[in-house]
Amino acid sequence: MMNAPGHSRTSYIIRSGAAAESRLELLARICWPATEQFLHRRGALRGRVLDVGCGAGDVAVRMIAAGADEAVGIDINAEVVAFAKGRTAALGSAATFRVAGIDDVGSADLRDFDVVYARCVLSHLPDPRAAMAALWRGVAPGGFLMIEDVEVAATWGSPPSAALARYRELYVAAARANGASPAVGAELACFLRDLGAAEVEVDLTQPVLRTPADQMIHAATMDAIADPVISQGLATAEEVDGLVRTLADYARAPGTVSTLPRVVQVSGRRPD
Repeated sequence: MMNAPGHSRTSYIIRSGAAAESRLELLARICWPATEQFLHRRGALRGRVLDVGCGAGDVAVRMIAAGADEAVGIDINAEVVAFAKGRTAALGSAATFRVAGIDDVGSADLRDFDVVYARCVLSHLPDPRAAMAALWRGVAPGGFLMIEDVEVAATWGSPPSAALARYRELYVAAARANGASPAVGAELACFLRDLGAAEVEVDLTQPVLRTPADQMIHAATMDAIADPVISQGLATAEEVDGLVRTLADYARAPGTVSTLPRVVQVSGRRPD
């Protein structure tokens, strides 16, 4: 899940730093095909685009490549923004990045976007309804607010794995204990309609992980949430270490197929 700008505060539980950067890149690569289809359905790869909670910058870079005139990525994590800037410069992309949060959307230089997009942001916040209202301020008349967010409890694996089930349980429990909203997906369309959005659409997607490299995302995420899981007393350090090892073995085992969490895609147009 991408680093989440906070509306007042963030309840993001996933560790940042160098290890997070490789994890963000892996997630970006896995998620992009479904995201691209989502954006194409609404004709959103055009004009000025704001990517909120930009993480490694992948979406903003790809939006420019797909035809957007301007793509701006924002994140409250300065380390992640620095990584996105460096990666973008190496790619020669015109996407730009800055440290900013949801509360900044709608300010003089973060408004009137044809598309405001956020992936895996609202579920990390204590008040996702207020956060969506803040994002709405940045949408130009006739523009779109487009949200993708996850339901971690719907992560699936074959053959069944007790370690994967325990990872799901710990992620959701740690997020809730930290004040996040891990089950907000079903409410997103309601929030958008309450803002007066037109042409509200909802879809679901769930990326399937078929290679050991992709399936290592479960072990990487379990490791990345170790600190809050342990500090909240949800599991011991020994259990977490064992889960990380078992999930890595599961990813490498022949015949394993698993998924990312189910992704809820919600979009709506701001009336002219």
